[in-house]
Amino acid sequence: MVKRRLFNLVLFSITVLVSGAAFSAAGEENGGAAKARLNSRSWVGEDLYLKGREVISHRVGPGEHTLVFYDSFSMSIGANQFFSDSAVVWLKRERAGIQKVKVYLEGNVSVKKGKGAKTVALSETVIEQEKSMVVRFDVRGEVFVTAGKREVADPRGLELYVKALAAVESIEDERKPGVPEPKLPAEILPPERPPEEGAVREPSVQAVKPEEKEPRFRYPVDIGPVGEAVLKTESTQTAEGENIVTIMGRFSLEQKQDEEGGTLGLQADNAVIWYIKGAAGRGPGGESKDVIGENVRAIYLSGDVVMTSGRRTIRAEELYYDFAEKKALVINAVMKNFDVSRGIPIYVRASELRQLAENKFAAEEIIMTSSEFYLPQVSLNASSVIITDTTGVDEREGKVSDRSYDAQMRDVRFKVGNRTLFYWPFLRSNLERPDIALKSARVGHDNTWGTSVETRWYLSRLLGLREPDGTKSTLAFDYFDKRGIGIGAEIAYEREDHFGRLLGYVIRDSGEDRLGRHRTRRDLEPPRELRGRFLWQHRHFLPHNWQLTSEVSYASDEHFIEGYYRSEFNVGKEQETLVHLKRIEDNWGLSFLGKARINDFRDKLEELPSAEFHWTGQSVFDDKLTLYSDSQVSRFRQRLGSDSTSSLSENFFTFMSERAELDMPMMWDFAKVVPFVAGTVAYEDGRGFYSDIDSRAAGREDTVWIGEVGARVFPRPLWKVYPGVESRLWDLKGLRHVIEPRVTAVGYTESDSVAEQRDILSVGISQRLQTKRGPADNQRTTDWMRLDMDVTWVNNSDDASAGADRFIWNKPFVPLVDRSGTVLYPLDRLDRNDRRSGGIFGPRRNYFSADYIWRVSDTTAILSDMNFDMQSGVVQQLNVGFSRLRWPNLSYYIGSRYLKRIDNHHGEEGSNAFIFAASYVLDPRYTVIFSQEYDFDYGANVRSDITLVRRYHRLYWGLTFRVDESMDQSSVVFSIWPEGVPEMGIGHSQYTGMGGPMRY
Repeated sequence: MVKRRLFNLVLFSITVLVSGAAFSAAGEENGGAAKARLNSRSWVGEDLYLKGREVISHRVGPGEHTLVFYDSFSMSIGANQFFSDSAVVWLKRERAGIQKVKVYLEGNVSVKKGKGAKTVALSETVIEQEKSMVVRFDVRGEVFVTAGKREVADPRGLELYVKALAAVESIEDERKPGVPEPKLPAEILPPERPPEEGAVREPSVQAVKPEEKEPRFRYPVDIGPVGEAVLKTESTQTAEGENIVTIMGRFSLEQKQDEEGGTLGLQADNAVIWYIKGAAGRGPGGESKDVIGENVRAIYLSGDVVMTSGRRTIRAEELYYDFAEKKALVINAVMKNFDVSRGIPIYVRASELRQLAENKFAAEEIIMTSSEFYLPQVSLNASSVIITDTTGVDEREGKVSDRSYDAQMRDVRFKVGNRTLFYWPFLRSNLERPDIALKSARVGHDNTWGTSVETRWYLSRLLGLREPDGTKSTLAFDYFDKRGIGIGAEIAYEREDHFGRLLGYVIRDSGEDRLGRHRTRRDLEPPRELRGRFLWQHRHFLPHNWQLTSEVSYASDEHFIEGYYRSEFNVGKEQETLVHLKRIEDNWGLSFLGKARINDFRDKLEELPSAEFHWTGQSVFDDKLTLYSDSQVSRFRQRLGSDSTSSLSENFFTFMSERAELDMPMMWDFAKVVPFVAGTVAYEDGRGFYSDIDSRAAGREDTVWIGEVGARVFPRPLWKVYPGVESRLWDLKGLRHVIEPRVTAVGYTESDSVAEQRDILSVGISQRLQTKRGPADNQRTTDWMRLDMDVTWVNNSDDASAGADRFIWNKPFVPLVDRSGTVLYPLDRLDRNDRRSGGIFGPRRNYFSADYIWRVSDTTAILSDMNFDMQSGVVQQLNVGFSRLRWPNLSYYIGSRYLKRIDNHHGEEGSNAFIFAASYVLDPRYTVIFSQEYDFDYGANVRSDITLVRRYHRLYWGLTFRVDESMDQSSVVFSIWPEGVPEMGIGHSQYTGMGGPMRY
C-alpha cells in the first residue's frame, strides 16, 4: 500500500512537471490559456488536513468513510481554513482517485481564507451564522487526520450525526434538477477548442481502477525538555518551501500510537524537525510548540539518541524518523527488546538499522545477544537481517503466534566470545527462540551408548523457509560411539480444523540393547542393523461434530522404542495403527473403530471394526429418573507375535454387550441419595466365558447377563468456622472445618458363575481445614490440611497376592471385555488373574486407605498416602514426604516409599526406598544439586546424581555424575546453556532452571 501510494505521488508529480514544461514550450501559441488551465486544476492535488481532540471513525464501505469530531475541530485545504467546536465529515471516493468531501461544522464556526483561496472550488452554505455551516468540495491529494483520541465505531446513532445528516440532505434537496455543480469564475476557465482537422487522436486506453485512498490517522506529538534543560529553537523555511525547526538541548518527544496504550518515545540532545503548516499555522518563525507537534512530518536526532516503543528500546548516535510512513534510519544502533516468557533481554547491535515500516526492520553487520556487554559471551552474528516484529500489536489483540516475529539472516555465525562454533549462509527464524538453526544438543558418555552427541535442528531454518502458521519441523541428527549415526525428522502441525504429528527415525545400529539390570534385559542383540520407526497421528474435526482420528505406528523391532524413546515407552500412548470416527452431541456419543497390526513381533488385538453408542445422563419422566446406556458391537481378531508360543486362535470372532443403568436421584433433608438398578447382557462366540471368580474352570457360556442394584449416598457437608484462630507461626487467619461423607453400596446377580461380580460397600469421608493466606488486599483460601479416608468391603475376596486396589464410586462394575491389553481374555480368570485389579475395575480385598497433606506454609508441605489390607493386616503401600524451601539458598525433599513384598517371578521383592533431593546455592556463582534413592529391601542404591552448576553473566555450565543401578548404567555429562534459552544448551536440560537464588 505504501509503495503504491509513493508511486502514485511520484507519477502525479512527474505529470505536473512534464505538463508545466509543455505549457511553457507552447506559451506563445496558447498565451495565457494554458496557464489558466494549470491554475484551475492545481487545487485538486492539495492535501486535506483534519484535526480535533477526539474523533470517531467509521468505514461505511469501500472508499467511503465517516468522521465525527468533538471538542475543537479545524480543517485546512489549500489556503482555506475552517474552525468549529465539532464537525461531521463524509469522504467518498469518486472517479480517477478524486474524493468528494462533505463537512458539517457546528459551534463557533469561523473561516480564514489566505492568498489563493479562490483557486479552490468550494461550495459553502451557511445554515446559521457562526453556529453551523456545510462545506462541499473535491480533493485528489491525501487526507490527514490528527486527533488526541480515536475511536472506531458507527456514529449514525449520535445526535450530532443525525443533525448533520439532516442539514446536508436539506441543502441537496433544495438544488433543482439540472443545476450544475459550483464552478470556478469564468475568467480563469480555459476556452473550449474544437479538435483540429486531421489531428491524430490518442488511442483509447483501458481505464485502470484507481487506488482506494484511506484517510491517514495520526496522533499529535508532544515535545518538551528533559529535566531542567533549556531548549533553544530556531524556525525557518527552505527555498523549496519546507518548514523546519531546529532544537538544541536535551529534549523528549512522545506520540501515542493507538488507543490500547502504545506510545512512541524519542530523546536526544539535538534535533531538526520538518513539519507541515496546518490549519493553525502562523507563518515562519512564529509557530508554537503545539502547532509543530500536531504537524510533524519527520525528525532528525543526534547525540545520545533513545527511541522507545513498547518493550523495544533503540539507542544510537543518529536517527532519522518519518512519522507519516513510520520509517527510520539509525546509525550505530543498539535495539533492546524483552522476552517476558523467558525473562531475558534481547539485544541487536547494528552499524546501520533501518525501520522499513511500523514493525519491519533491516540491519547490516548485526550482533544478536542477551548480554549487555559490548563483547558478549554468546552471540549470533549476521552480515544482514530483515526482521518483521508484530508481537506488540498481536499481544494487545491476543493473537501472538510464531509468525508474529520473522527474521531473515544471511552469513550467520554463532559465537562464544570471538570463536565461531557454527556457520550457515542463510537462516529464517520466528518467535520461537533461539534465533539459530540448532534447537538443542546433548553430549554425554556412559557404558551403554559410549560417547553420544544428540542434536535437534529447526528444519525450516536450515532450508531457509518460513513455516506456515501452526507448523513446527525438527531434524534429528545423532552420533552414538557404540551404536552408530541416526537421523530423523518430526513435523507437528495444527490448523483450525485439524492437527497432527509426523515422526521418522532411522539408524544403522552396530551395538546391543541394555534395557534393565536383570540378565534377561541386558546385552540384547537387535534382529537387524538397520533400525527405526515411523509414526503418524492425525485428528480432523468434521462437520456436524464428527471427529476423525487416524494413526500409523511402525517400529523395526520389539525393543527399538523402549531403547531409543524410553520416556515415551514408559508413559506415552500405546503404539497402534487405527482409524477412529466418532460424534459427540449433547449427552450421546457414537463411534466406529478400526484397528490393525503392522508390527509382526507384537501381540495385538485387531478390531475390524468396533461400533459403540453411549447415552449419558438422559432425563426420564421430567428428571425423576436418569438413564445411562453403553452399547458395543465388535469384530475381533487376536494376532500373536512372531515369537509367541501361545495356542490362542487367530480367527475372527464377535463380541456384543449392552449395559443400561437407571438412576432415581432424590434430595432428602440430610443427604442426596441416588438409588439405581442396572442390567448387562453380553455375547462372545470366540472362546466364550469359561472361568469363575476364583479362577477355576467352569462350563463355557457364549451369552451371559448380569443384574445389579445399589445406591450412592452423599450426606450434606458439615462445616464450622473458627474466626478467632490466628497464628503467625502457622500462618493462619481464621479456620474452617469442612466434612464431606459418602457411601456407595452395590449388589449383583448373574446368569452363571462365569459372570459373577463382587458385591461392594464403600464408606468414605473427606475433611478439610481451610484458612486464608496472602497480603491483606489479596487474600486467598487455602486448604491448610486435607485428609481423605475410604473403607471398602467386598465379598468373595481374592487371595493375599492382590495388589493395592482402589475403589472409584462411579465405576464399581467390571466391564466384560478388557481392550487395554495386547491379548484379549473376556472374563478369563484362569490366564488373567488380575481381571478386577486397578482403579478402573474395582477392588479385590477389604482395605482402608488414606491421603493426607499439610501445607505448613507456602514453602513447606507434608504429604502422605496409605493402603491397608484389613483381611491380612498388612500395609500394602505407604508414602511419606516432606518438602521445604528455605529461601533464598536451600530447597530439599525427604521421602519414603514402601510397597509390600510380593514374588512376581522376576526377582522383585517389593520396595522400601528412601529418597532425598536438595539444591543449595553456595554463592551467586555456584549451585550444588544432589539426589539419592536407596532401597532397604534390596540393600542397594537405586540411583545417585550430583551436579555442580556454575553461573556466569547470561551463561551457565553444569557437570553431572550419575549412577543408575536400575539400568546398570553410569555416566558423566557436561552441560552449557545461555540464560533463558535452554534450547541452545549442550548436555542434559534437567538443571537448566537452576543456579542463582531460589524463586517461589
